[in-house]
Amino acid sequence: MKEIIEEKNCTGCEACLNICPRNAIQMERDCEGFDYPQINQTLCIDCGLCKKICPVLNYADLSPKRCKNNDIQKAFAAKIKYEKYRSISSSGGIFPAIANYILDQGGLIVGAAFDSKYNVYHKIISSAEELKEIQASKYAQSKIGLLYKEIKKYLQSGKIVFFTGMACQVEGLKSFLRKDYDNLYTADLICMGIPSPGVWRTYLDTIFKGEKIQHINFKDKTYGWRNFSLRIETNKRLFLEKGFDNAFFQCMFKTYTLRPSCFHCPFKKAERLSDFTLADCWGTINEVPQLDDNKGLSAVVIHSSKGIHLWEKLSYTLDIAEVNLTSIIKHNDNLVKNKQSHHKRNDFYYYLNQKSPKKAFVKFGKNPNKSLSLLLKRKMRSLIKVVLNK
Repeated sequence: MKEIIEEKNCTGCEACLNICPRNAIQMERDCEGFDYPQINQTLCIDCGLCKKICPVLNYADLSPKRCKNNDIQKAFAAKIKYEKYRSISSSGGIFPAIANYILDQGGLIVGAAFDSKYNVYHKIISSAEELKEIQASKYAQSKIGLLYKEIKKYLQSGKIVFFTGMACQVEGLKSFLRKDYDNLYTADLICMGIPSPGVWRTYLDTIFKGEKIQHINFKDKTYGWRNFSLRIETNKRLFLEKGFDNAFFQCMFKTYTLRPSCFHCPFKKAERLSDFTLADCWGTINEVPQLDDNKGLSAVVIHSSKGIHLWEKLSYTLDIAEVNLTSIIKHNDNLVKNKQSHHKRNDFYYYLNQKSPKKAFVKFGKNPNKSLSLLLKRKMRSLIKVVLNK
């Protein structure tokens, strides 16, 4: 086997890595900082399992399962009642609400965490004390490694497992498992795409060179939930910058750093293989003003009967209002719509790899709403209004 799938279509879910019986597949990083499967031809026995379980190649084959899974499709605006969980959550704290219930049943939680160098990877936890490690958003593609294999062993032993990740990672897990497990619950996220882990590494090594990073929060709420900030604490300073002013976030918003497959992701659909889809409750929050305190509110789409049964068991821990799914889609169309690649994407990587990473972030990471020309235009409009009103 020379190639599993064209790189432009590979989501990096790592299902192929887990299924290979000869460990002939390794993930290797490209010049944009994304990991892709590479096959060791000496070890490969051409069994074809990697192609058979690739969720992109087999999207159509999983469609009947996807239709069967989406037998509920209910949408909610919700937040956890316990402030200690919501304060460190990116949105309304729905993930810790579900996770704590699963942990109380003796189950396991799988989610994205930081390693000692603040790279992102998926890990399994079994206690409430560990929950903080996988709570809150991580804006870089996480490494799965051989985690799907571990999850399968736990499921086969009867353990309840709650897996959270991007839609492509949920699809990768379920495609790898090749059967449904009643003791598996999954949640994916509404995303615009997956940012490059290599660019994230470069950003940290460039902006915080010579500093020891001690804590990172991608969506700090110091200025409120709507004005989230990137918070990075080091041994020398506290870095706190509003998300829309931050160069790393701006490079993501402008789609420079999104994985190529994200521009034509087949999983951008209202129907998912997950039990839950979670997101910020942007826009729809106006329909439920009684829940709005600018400390975080989640949009929750429940797809399956299994998901709604779990939801009903933990609803006493939440403040909830049922909303229309079309409203969530209207205000967060990343659920169903792919972004377009920016025409300056190649220029960004040229600066990043060939010139200067710092210059790349400075040049391409500016907030377009704060450009000098735009500020001057706004100033002129204000002056004209003053003159006209005299």
